[in-house]
Amino acid sequence: MVNQDTKIDVAIKILSEELNIFPTVVKRFTNGYCHSVYYVETEKEQFVLRVSTSEWHYRGSLQWLPLLGNLGISVPKILKHGHYGEVFYALITYINGTDLGDIYHTLNDTQKREIAMELAAIQQKVAVLSIEPTDMYICPPADVGRKTAYCRERIEQNKVFDAAVCDKVAEIFNTHNNYFGEIEPVAFLDDISTKNVLVYNGKLSGIVDVDEMGYGDPLSVIGLTNMALLAMDTDTKYIDFWLDAINASETQRKIVTLYTLLYCIDFMSERGTCFGNDNVVPVNQKEVELFSSIFNKLITAI
Repeated sequence: MVNQDTKIDVAIKILSEELNIFPTVVKRFTNGYCHSVYYVETEKEQFVLRVSTSEWHYRGSLQWLPLLGNLGISVPKILKHGHYGEVFYALITYINGTDLGDIYHTLNDTQKREIAMELAAIQQKVAVLSIEPTDMYICPPADVGRKTAYCRERIEQNKVFDAAVCDKVAEIFNTHNNYFGEIEPVAFLDDISTKNVLVYNGKLSGIVDVDEMGYGDPLSVIGLTNMALLAMDTDTKYIDFWLDAINASETQRKIVTLYTLLYCIDFMSERGTCFGNDNVVPVNQKEVELFSSIFNKLITAI
């Protein structure tokens, strides 16, 4: 076996004792903060095993993946699922591809545009879902106050950035109440940024890690993606293509910048935080300087 982390023994026991699978390879994916996710290979097949201590996220996957699949969206299919000791697991189909962020630098403008257009079309499909908002993760603009307060708490705890950045963001959001007051909240995929979007041979191959659904303004995930690209210190042409695909107005483009600012303080607050799968987000001075520079540029652009 490879990648012998502290939880892989549990994954292997789930495979053998619960699923009667005896793999030749079990490898933990290094990305993802809230779950332990494993690539599983046998002599004939490939799977993905997701292991979580959160029943809420586990139930979310069971709810959303079939619904999205029925809409014709390429997501993993759930093969088997259950509860093992203190954890919940789901065995799902493997989709070949690499996270967008990991291969973004290899894509040409045409490929970036096509992927952005496909995601815009996927979000249109998701928006028609009629589900109780209480079943979803409430996204901006409704949760801006909660989100800025949460970021402030983590920044104060981690002591990497000045928590005053949160107050500045909250103040700027208050000046755009006219826009937010007119937003009709809809369902959307809220975590399809530079991760969870799989690309194979330059084309979108699937969406993964869907255990919650956003409910609010779909522009917020474009802001999240914009911030993720800025954090990579790379071009943001992909965002321009996405905004073009939805025929975004000048006001909407400005709001995306505002959402990017919100996710900037979110990224800041993650530095030094320990997440549920024992991963501590590292801190380095170059990244601290980059995030501070991004924040200042976004403030100026608003």
